[in-house]
Amino acid sequence: MGRSVTARRGVTGGARFLVSGPFLHCEHVTNWKTVLSLSGLNWLAIIVAAIAFFGLAAIWYQPKVMGTKWMEGAGIEPPSDGPKPIFFVVTFVAYLVMATVLAMIARAAGASTFGEGLVLGLLTGFAFVALQAMVNAIYEGRGRWIVRANGGIGIIGHTVMAVIVTTWA
Repeated sequence: MGRSVTARRGVTGGARFLVSGPFLHCEHVTNWKTVLSLSGLNWLAIIVAAIAFFGLAAIWYQPKVMGTKWMEGAGIEPPSDGPKPIFFVVTFVAYLVMATVLAMIARAAGASTFGEGLVLGLLTGFAFVALQAMVNAIYEGRGRWIVRANGGIGIIGHTVMAVIVTTWA
């Protein structure tokens, strides 16, 4: 079966977890002030996780990878003078926020292993990014390539970020 673990008081208020392989089941979290606190997070891991996602996305959206199909799916032409710098600033700040929230979720769940980070990243990438990309594409009348491009990098990026913030002690 699995093993039962009680998280340290002050981290989640004494929540009990059932750990079974890489899977984690949280019975309850009682101290939301602690869970939502930004103190005690590994900020270096969060910054590295955001940089990793940013680098992966830069490669992902290259024309020879998914960039051409993404532009076709989005119905846009590449700008002759390149993307505006503000796009990169906003993207990086968004990735910092995502990595911070993933670190908070990992802390609340008591996740600390590669397997737990992998599961956390796959779940959040699929549930929060890929499915939202699909919903947006349906309403915007966009094709499947926009879902594959945006959803795919969301799953990959969240997985990499979650593994970094979960395992980096």
